[in-house]
Amino acid sequence: MNEQAMQPPANQPIGFWTARAGEAIRARTRGALEAIGVTQPQWWVLHQLSLHPEGMERAALLRTIGPNESTDVVDAAVDSALDLGWAREDGAVLLPTDAGSQQFERAARIQQMLQEERMQGISEEEFVTTITVLQRTIKNVGGDAWHW
Repeated sequence: MNEQAMQPPANQPIGFWTARAGEAIRARTRGALEAIGVTQPQWWVLHQLSLHPEGMERAALLRTIGPNESTDVVDAAVDSALDLGWAREDGAVLLPTDAGSQQFERAARIQQMLQEERMQGISEEEFVTTITVLQRTIKNVGGDAWHW
């Protein structure tokens, strides 16, 4: 880590820090998941199917996950989950399989470990404040973001 002296936080650009945080979190998350054979987009699919054990239509799943990545990437993750036997189709509905549920549990343990790692030295109140500030910043600059 670079230990050079920096300006006080109030003088630093929020865009720089949000971009660097996003890059670092994405790289760490993707590396940890890939170590167990899951891509981050596959994780999103497995996670949504875990929340909807009765099934979920592909279009609804794509709408829900869509803000995370391009539709093509998410669609490919759905296809790979089907190919790997982690999900199955019943008509228009995607359902988790036992193998998919087991892979989800492995990936969920990784995600829990990563969240604990990210939260080191950060209180829940600080985390909530940070998310709220980022949401407000996006709105202030005319952006639009949503996360399930």
